Amino acid sequence: MYSILKITFLFSLSFCVLATQKFYNSASVSLGMMNHSVTPNESALVSTDGSGSSDESAEAAAAAVSAISLQVNWEFKSELTKSYYVSGVLPMMSAEGTGVYSAVVGINWYFGEIGTKYSYTNGGQTLTITPSSKYYWGAFVGPGYVVYNTESAKFTDIFFDLGVNLGGFWRWGKDRGIRAEATVGRATGINTTGIKMGVFVGISQYL
Repeated sequence: MYSILKITFLFSLSFCVLATQKFYNSASVSLGMMNHSVTPNESALVSTDGSGSSDESAEAAAAAVSAISLQVNWEFKSELTKSYYVSGVLPMMSAEGTGVYSAVVGINWYFGEIGTKYSYTNGGQTLTITPSSKYYWGAFVGPGYVVYNTESAKFTDIFFDLGVNLGGFWRWGKDRGIRAEATVGRATGINTTGIKMGVFVGISQYL
């Protein structure tokens, strides 16, 4: 009896050792609107018309940048309820070369029990679970660069971005879906501070 139990235990253990699980990473490309409200210091202004006092230029330069922008995102080290990601944003359509460029790293936490495609293989049999929808919130940090023009001045700055994001995914097909995300961050630059907000919609693909 003892030998039978021992053999059964070793047999079950061998299946556990051979079992594998995989959490799928994902990549997405999205299009949306990026808005950046900045308040520069007077020393960062460069006059473009040669007129007006520095006080008038400083007042005029406190403005906002709005541009249709492209977002590229890669989620890696995915788990059931969280994932890490890197994301980049660059302007696609803007006036006179203005826009916001940023590259951030962050973490997404998913609501619910599963936030990514998951597969479990044991004894030659594979079970794959792909969520039909998922929702998440996250936090990010990273550098950025802003360019904007006013009637009397041109301004550029390098900033450090700290913010949060909220989004969702709805599956469309076997391994892809629609992804929507909203972000808001505090941009602290060398010569300016401001609030950066973005809304993006695009396609996400499991890798």
